[in-house]
Amino acid sequence: PGTSPVTCTGCNGRGQIRYSQGFFAVARTCPQCGGAGKVIKDPCVTCGGAGRIREDKKLSVKIPPGVDEGSRLRVPAEGESGYNGGPPGDLYVFIAVEEHPKFTRRDYDIHSEQAISFTQAALGAEIKTETIDGEEALRIPAGTQPNQVFRLRGKGVQFLQGPGRGDHYVHVNVRIPSTLSDEQRRLLEEFAAQEGENPADGRGVLDKVKDFFGG
Repeated sequence: PGTSPVTCTGCNGRGQIRYSQGFFAVARTCPQCGGAGKVIKDPCVTCGGAGRIREDKKLSVKIPPGVDEGSRLRVPAEGESGYNGGPPGDLYVFIAVEEHPKFTRRDYDIHSEQAISFTQAALGAEIKTETIDGEEALRIPAGTQPNQVFRLRGKGVQFLQGPGRGDHYVHVNVRIPSTLSDEQRRLLEEFAAQEGENPADGRGVLDKVKDFFGG
């Protein structure tokens, strides 16, 4: 370590030197101590007399619910150390949010896609869909169309300021089978006939199903 600071002889510890210019006296920062009023004759070789060094430090930071991309968190007294034993500054952490493979966030709302079978879309069903809280029951009404959107109230992201949460929007995709058994084909042909359609017009039964569900 170096020697302790001593009173600057250039300004007698005042940190300023007064110059006379005619009828006026002008105070300027002491060039010897830089305004500190003290000097270190033999400064520390590690810190150069600054009294502080730069080093890496790992911290645990509590992330409040509701933060989003670009949010800024303040961690008091974890910034740069103060000069001459002064108080340290604050640390500001900027949040970068990783993309989720299933969920998309829009403000405080969550959006996701849910595949259902064409029979579930036609007849209706109650299914399980994933949310950020886990699985939730979702009622699919009969006659559900492709890309129809259902809302789960209060299942989105918690508000950053105040109580409450956003909603979760489920976008439905109707899954059409690529192959059919003989029995499935027979039943669909009966359905087509009841709808007044002719499956023998050169277009396959699956094409009829896709047309029915808007595909």
